Amino acid sequence: MSTSNGRNAVDIIAAHAANLRYEDLSETAITRARQVILDTIGTALGGYQTRLGKLAAEYAAHRMPGEESTIIADGRSSNAEGAAWANGTMCKFLGMDDTSRLSGHVASELAPVVLALGEHLHLSGRELITAMAVGYDVFDAMQPWVRDWQRERGLDHKSQVGSMASAVTAAVAMGLSEELIGQALALSMDMASGTEQYVWDAGYCDTKDLLAGLGARNGIMAARMAEFGFQGPPGALDGEYGYFHAFGPGYDPAYLEVLGKRGGLAETGFKPHAGCRHVHSCVDATQALIKGNGALDLDSITSIEIGSYHEAINPFFRIDPEPETAGQAGFSLPVTVAVVLQRGSWYSSDIATWDEPMTRHLRRLVKVELDEELEDSGGNGCKLRINTGDGKQYCSEVDYALGEPENMLSKVEFEGKFRYLVRDLLPEEQIVGLFDTCARLEHLDDVGELLSLASARVRA
Repeated sequence: MSTSNGRNAVDIIAAHAANLRYEDLSETAITRARQVILDTIGTALGGYQTRLGKLAAEYAAHRMPGEESTIIADGRSSNAEGAAWANGTMCKFLGMDDTSRLSGHVASELAPVVLALGEHLHLSGRELITAMAVGYDVFDAMQPWVRDWQRERGLDHKSQVGSMASAVTAAVAMGLSEELIGQALALSMDMASGTEQYVWDAGYCDTKDLLAGLGARNGIMAARMAEFGFQGPPGALDGEYGYFHAFGPGYDPAYLEVLGKRGGLAETGFKPHAGCRHVHSCVDATQALIKGNGALDLDSITSIEIGSYHEAINPFFRIDPEPETAGQAGFSLPVTVAVVLQRGSWYSSDIATWDEPMTRHLRRLVKVELDEELEDSGGNGCKLRINTGDGKQYCSEVDYALGEPENMLSKVEFEGKFRYLVRDLLPEEQIVGLFDTCARLEHLDDVGELLSLASARVRA
């Protein structure tokens, strides 16, 4: 369980986390941090306006009481673990949280940790950014090595690596020593769990979103346990029964040579649409096709062809034209193109039309294939071709989904998404206040200022 220089994997990550400084971060990483915090607050405010969002807030307020941290939107307080859990669950529910091609969804675990602890401990903006950046580094050093292995076995990354990255983030936010950062990481390994059965049972369960909240909660709990004196196994990651062996293909010291070198926070992407990230390039391609050609005569369409990359079309639920629930429809490329052709957008309210008569007709005309060129490019693009009865063919192609680092949202698009999510919840002055406060995140003396602006009463 030791590397050639005598340090095990836990030690290596703890040393990186303890020694990372705000000054080490690139301007792009700092920009992304501002965007992540604004985006996470927005998605949590949007998620609060759902059944599960209100249930999560109610549960945290009653079952995890305390005065440490604010439950976003709800405004009541909880202990830090409870607030992180509720806020993480809320910001995941609409499926519009951030994304990484290397590590999946990251902000729904890490941002609630730094917001909850940041408020409780009166952290500065720079301290918040540094702690969050460490968590992104941990995600990108661990998740890519186990991703394919875990996907085959149905394991979920949000509460797996999410718990461990959150533990390191929490420990840094709390100002713990290098030794205690390692203990927090080691303890969190035995909290890491979760499967993707929620995909197959989408619409019948809540665990897809609860797992993000659990990852955030586990991180704070592990850091606090380490501070209190509990110890985790030194071989938590690279031991014979450690994480990489039990939940992955085994450990190679080369895994952690990339720690802090993969871009982490700077490579974050954002989701302007709802549903699974792997359908978003199809949304973009469909919207571009409509913009270039105008609304098509839907009755004239005879076939729809979609070419995309491997992960976008596997497993089968990603190309299933006959999902059973709206939750399952949010993963389906045939449903995506069918809905966007009619409605022009892909929000939760659009996905809810997945089984209307015209949607059923159009989704059954779709053929999905692997596009080798897109697969080889390493991006997450889509090629769309629509054929009509008069012999015409309409084509559209995108190389990267909107919101990827190569195709980033503009300031106007970020703010437009935020306004859409909070349109029924916050007054204009509060929205503008959040925009302005996030824009100067690194200059805040106390990030609790953000949480005071993220509370609201739902309008009647």
